[in-house]
Amino acid sequence: MNTMIIDFTIKNYRSFKETASISLLAEPLKNDGIAISTTDFKDDILPVAGIFGQNAGGKSNIIKALSCMIDSMLNTDHVGSPINRHPLLQPFLLNTDNSSQPIHFELSLWDKDTVSQYNYGFEVDNSGVVSEWLSIVDRPKTNRRSRMIFERSGNKFTFDSTVKGDLEPLSRRVLGTALAVNVFANLADPYSHKLLEIVKEQIKIIDSTDIDELRRYILERCIIDEKLRMQVINFINKADIGINDIFIDKSEVSVAELPAGIPEELKRAMSNGAGFSYRVESSHFIYDNSGNKLTESRNFNFGNESLGTQKIFILAVVLLDALNKGEVVVVDELGSSLHPFLTKRIVEIFQNPELNKYGAQLIFTSHETFLLAKNSLNGKLDLRRDQIWFADKGAGEASVLRCLSEYKTKKEYDLAKRYLEGRFGAVPVIKSWEA
Repeated sequence: MNTMIIDFTIKNYRSFKETASISLLAEPLKNDGIAISTTDFKDDILPVAGIFGQNAGGKSNIIKALSCMIDSMLNTDHVGSPINRHPLLQPFLLNTDNSSQPIHFELSLWDKDTVSQYNYGFEVDNSGVVSEWLSIVDRPKTNRRSRMIFERSGNKFTFDSTVKGDLEPLSRRVLGTALAVNVFANLADPYSHKLLEIVKEQIKIIDSTDIDELRRYILERCIIDEKLRMQVINFINKADIGINDIFIDKSEVSVAELPAGIPEELKRAMSNGAGFSYRVESSHFIYDNSGNKLTESRNFNFGNESLGTQKIFILAVVLLDALNKGEVVVVDELGSSLHPFLTKRIVEIFQNPELNKYGAQLIFTSHETFLLAKNSLNGKLDLRRDQIWFADKGAGEASVLRCLSEYKTKKEYDLAKRYLEGRFGAVPVIKSWEA
């Protein structure tokens, strides 16, 4: 597997009033040897993109937009959970016109397995889906071919001739509050099916909106994949946090063991094998009075470890799994609860072609200016100008997104210092605290 995000575009979403796009296409800059991937179309795609900015500047809304888009694409409950009722779906509300205008999402992906580029997007307002489209670019070694698989305006569809016979009859089943890509994927269209498979299996988003679901996922991955678990232990050892091993025990919870007051729906789910509990313990070496490490160790409930340590474990599982498979990881507030050195090392791993062999991608938001510093740990793996983005508040409190490459800078500039000086915007203007 090897999927990479080429670009992601939003408009009229939460704090973003106008069109905002983040691109991972590499610009023609001098490359010091980072893990740039070249597609069969000769497009160079970056392994990392970082979004920096002030609080309320819009950084997290970019992550929420991607999460909302993918959730909507994968949603199969078109009656009970119509797209226009998604909890994260909200237009820009600080303008009298925008609140009634459609929200725009668009995502372009490169997929190595099918040697194709997928361009998919939709617009939705309070009433439902306004428009939707899916195009494919394939055949890179013969005659580069671009096809609009389907295009939708309200309840009217047009199809490529290669799929019209299969999809046109199915279009009548598409509700106005449902995405056609989901209906087509589940019934006939291999292109729609592949796209949903990509976003479900190969794009992981860590935004803390469902930490319980994320915890279950990372624990299951460690149970299923022993090699990954050992990689995680090795990563944690190198992070110098004192843990030499982590043990995970999974056991089924019977209905009889449930406390009184548990909803019947949950009881039925658990009786069908959906109820499990996990016991996670961290192992630490024991030392004598002289500080010498002994062969013995002591286990602790992992929940008693610091929040930073718990976050390192979660990140290590997701990031290392992505590196093994060539997947995309999107992290909101990467540096939160982590030491700047560790945050920098995580970025360097994805930048390093020897460690990132399968074209994995890391997209993150952060306040950590150490990531902007040049030659901080390994200068050859520093972020390039086209990998650094700034989310800032513009006119009318609307967010704007700009790439550092739009500014005139030189390689030797101290970017962290200049950023904190406000040269690139995206920093708060703190008013005096005096009375």
